[in-house]
Amino acid sequence: MKRSLIITDVTRMQEGRVCVAGYDKEGNCVRPVLPPPGIQENTLYAQGRPIVFPFAVVEYDLLQPVPHPPHTEDYRYDPASVRFIERVDEKRKREILNQTLFQSVSAVFEAPIFSDVGHYVMEGQGARSLGTIRPEQMMGTFYEHSPEGKWKYRLGFVDGTGTAYWLTVTDLTWRYYNDHQCKEGHAPKEISHTLTSALKSREVYLRVGLARGWEKYPDRCFVQITGVHTFPDYLGGRTFADFAPASQTPQKARSG
Repeated sequence: MKRSLIITDVTRMQEGRVCVAGYDKEGNCVRPVLPPPGIQENTLYAQGRPIVFPFAVVEYDLLQPVPHPPHTEDYRYDPASVRFIERVDEKRKREILNQTLFQSVSAVFEAPIFSDVGHYVMEGQGARSLGTIRPEQMMGTFYEHSPEGKWKYRLGFVDGTGTAYWLTVTDLTWRYYNDHQCKEGHAPKEISHTLTSALKSREVYLRVGLARGWEKYPDRCFVQITGVHTFPDYLGGRTFADFAPASQTPQKARSG
């Protein structure tokens, strides 16, 4: 079954893998998935150019729904079928975000959110794993190198119910943008300050989603930010491909 999706989420996973999600013309959220090892980042490109990126319209041949609550949007697809159609304009971009909008983080998942070690929903619970919110307040951004040798990307906000969150950002473009600024010689604290100012001066829509359980917490689906979208666009129309290191692309690509 061929179906066109407006892509809203492209997120970083481990070992060069990514997660992709979008909406069909009926407003259904679909997360195209593949058996292990999953979707490789280099498959987001064709002929050296990105074809799967936020607010691209992409056609998939969807084969079989494979829901596993709270990840009810999962759909197996034919990887040979992926075809870029077009890129939506700013008006349609805002429309799809407003159509997928919820008042709060808890309203997205329709399941209890626990907040001891991070914020999470229990495996097997919840109506969905993805949605959009408009923060009532942006508190700040956080970009720092951890003692374990990994970069941390976090964002703080207050949702429509007045609940404050600091969440990990898995948005591929956000991560590459931060890293690119660092390679350009900007200090991490400067990058965080600049991005915080940018978000506080714009309309911000956040895509929030649930990670899958992992070895340490197999029954917990942690809340994360899967997309950061602003009006005006803090990226100036660019995509992850404009900031990706050469080692992650078939050849150094640009979204153009």
